Amino acid sequence: MRKLFEDMRLRLESFLAQRRSLLLVVRAGPAEYLPLVSCLDGIEQDSSDEFWLFQEPFESPSRYAQAVVESFRVRYTVLAPELRKAGFEVPLDLPPEVSAQSYRPVDRLRSLLLFARSLIDDLEGTRLVAGFLPTKISNPTEFAQLILAVAAHEMPQPWCHHMRILVREDAQLAPLSDNARTMTAAEFYAPDMGQASVQASLEQEAFNAGLPLPQRMQSLLLLAGMDLAYQRFPEASKKYALLAKYHGALGPKPLHALSLNGIGEVFDRSGNKKEAKHYYELALVPAVQAQDPASLINITGNLANLNRLGGNWRDALGYYEGLSMLAKAVGNDELQLRSLEQMGFCKHKLGDVKGAWEHWNAGVTLAREAASKEHLLDCLERIHGLYKEANLAARGREIEPEITELRRQGVRPYPA
Repeated sequence: MRKLFEDMRLRLESFLAQRRSLLLVVRAGPAEYLPLVSCLDGIEQDSSDEFWLFQEPFESPSRYAQAVVESFRVRYTVLAPELRKAGFEVPLDLPPEVSAQSYRPVDRLRSLLLFARSLIDDLEGTRLVAGFLPTKISNPTEFAQLILAVAAHEMPQPWCHHMRILVREDAQLAPLSDNARTMTAAEFYAPDMGQASVQASLEQEAFNAGLPLPQRMQSLLLLAGMDLAYQRFPEASKKYALLAKYHGALGPKPLHALSLNGIGEVFDRSGNKKEAKHYYELALVPAVQAQDPASLINITGNLANLNRLGGNWRDALGYYEGLSMLAKAVGNDELQLRSLEQMGFCKHKLGDVKGAWEHWNAGVTLAREAASKEHLLDCLERIHGLYKEANLAARGREIEPEITELRRQGVRPYPA
């Protein structure tokens, strides 16, 4: 997989270094989007060029232009004082042709790029790199038309000299890439980060005797995870067993823990709960020794769910309590809310109605603080059920308006 990232970075860097093309259109679906943004972030950190990357979703040309301008404005309010301290004269706000919504979207975006370029002191040594990389493109045709209008220029004196523009379009609906022959000063790139390509790359790295052993083991761990995800249980089991043996001897302990946990997950998903529990418990030992939050959360969560689904309420409660403490330690509100809900569920199954109410009431408080309507509705409905069981109709009616309002808003309780 490292090779795929290296190839992507090399392709992007080669575009930035060339002098023939203004535009690079990257055909990137969901599997390629995050690697694309990650590669560009890495290039920006190592480059002397000035990067302005915009990830705002595209709904319409006017809305997109406004969203991009506002994103630029937020960053400019931080950048401008620093430039003034360094002795540069820059305006207090963006020019009217950029900020005013009365201008056409194409003109606003062009003016924005020109303004961004004007902030560069040395154009011979620094280029402006603009990236229009919407996370979602609601209307691919309108987006393509806008990009074509923005990138249009005439030689020998183009408006966009010392600029490079990168554009992301969806892999399925890609009008720019589909009409590549009609475009000038443009390059096209269609990286493939699909499951088949990723697996082939990982296999090449894992079984390459010329690579350092830790790197090969890292690739093998990712391959084992893919085997598990696609229910290739025998293949996953073999890989996790090899990883457990390697990391058990050479470390690090968190990877030893995750390897043993992987064996447990293979048994768990294939229906052998007894062996799954055994390996989850084995995995806890190196995770606790390393005091590694990530592996502890993963393994503790697996043990909690395994015991809950098996009806072992007391053991499940203990693991959910541990998971709650881990969630609080790392500041993960989502995980803490899930833990509180399940702790209340286990207490209820054990006949401790008061304890169940306390956990779910704590969940209500945290859900409000975290603005999690799904968890809030879930905990309120659980409490409402307790009141109904206890014949406390008046108490139940007190929280019914809030439950009704959340449902009216289309909120659905978090799935159990």
